[in-house]
Amino acid sequence: MSKKVGLLSRNKVFKHIWLAKTGSILGGWFNQVALGQITLTMTGSPTTMGLVLLSRSLPSVVLGPFISPLVDRYSKKAIMYISDVLRTFLALIFPVAYITDSTTLLYLGALLLGIAGIMFNPAQQAVLPSIVDKDDLAEANAINSGTSGIVSIIGAIIGGIVASFFHPVICFIINALSYVWSAFCIYKAKWKEKKISNSKKQSYIYDLKQGFIEVSTNKAARAIIIIGISWGFAGGGYAILIPILGQEVYDMGGLGIGMLYAIDGLGMLLGAFYVKQFIGANHKKAIIYYGGAYLTQALFFAFMTQFSIFILGAFMLLLMRISSGIITPLDSYLLQFYTPDEVRGRVFSLHSSTYLGVMQISYASLGYLVELFGVPTMGIVIGIISFICGLTWLIQMKYIFKETKMKIDTTL
Repeated sequence: MSKKVGLLSRNKVFKHIWLAKTGSILGGWFNQVALGQITLTMTGSPTTMGLVLLSRSLPSVVLGPFISPLVDRYSKKAIMYISDVLRTFLALIFPVAYITDSTTLLYLGALLLGIAGIMFNPAQQAVLPSIVDKDDLAEANAINSGTSGIVSIIGAIIGGIVASFFHPVICFIINALSYVWSAFCIYKAKWKEKKISNSKKQSYIYDLKQGFIEVSTNKAARAIIIIGISWGFAGGGYAILIPILGQEVYDMGGLGIGMLYAIDGLGMLLGAFYVKQFIGANHKKAIIYYGGAYLTQALFFAFMTQFSIFILGAFMLLLMRISSGIITPLDSYLLQFYTPDEVRGRVFSLHSSTYLGVMQISYASLGYLVELFGVPTMGIVIGIISFICGLTWLIQMKYIFKETKMKIDTTL
């Protein structure tokens, strides 16, 4: 029996949370594909499609930091469960929008769906150290990351088939059912949560400040969040470059784009597998590989954008995304490790919202810069940003190791 199967079988609570996350990610891709299709069908406007998708992601950016104290104040299980129940009904707004040909409902549905899901991921990430042993924490994050890579590929492909050959409304129904599945799995998960008595609760403003204070004083958490912001600028460029490479540089149209996305998912999966098999509970390795992977990600990204031959560019993409697949689970693991339980939800909310916020800005700015300077030049620029991220982390390692010595004997 593999180690992955062993963790899922011996930890039923983690298994239920993993099943919930897997189901909702799969359904989310059905929504992503169908929403883009019906928006273009109804409006014929790529700009409108971008605005609708932005409406879904913007609430996390704008509201995330300000509602983050709720993640730490209340039951994380209740937060995830209620989020899924709300999203079950909100996902059904899109079929109504399509049937009634209402663009307003598209915007409203996307906005409400985004609001309902704001606290789900921070709650899920914050609760992981409470349900998984310290030695299994890196592996648990690797399993989540690897599964996301697989499910993203499957969801995008099957969602595209269902939307194209059957009907996009079916995709939205499947999306709603995925939230039902997630809510059921969370309901089945049983674990003890720390209760905050009303007498010990501070004001909401005080709790909000504590999240920012934790980030400003916690060297490791601050470094991770700053790196996330820095890569957010580059990440938008990466999202833009993949379609450009497949469509224009390799001149392979939709087939090239699809193959590059498939390679993207494979790389993420292999990176997560590497973390699970070769890093695991070795905390020192996790710290070193986190910074090192940013360096290799930078090099392979820059190389990828210099080739006009598909096989060479695809190989560089694979190596680059393996590096990304190492970074992603270690990012969550390290933030979980260095953040106290009582403020962990707020810290994860700040990490997510700042990263996504910068990502939204980079979509527009880097798209313009790619047009202005070209793919090879911007590939080098983005690579330099990633290289600086990794180098900054490695330079700070001696301070991170000091915090590790103080933290290593404490309970997460």
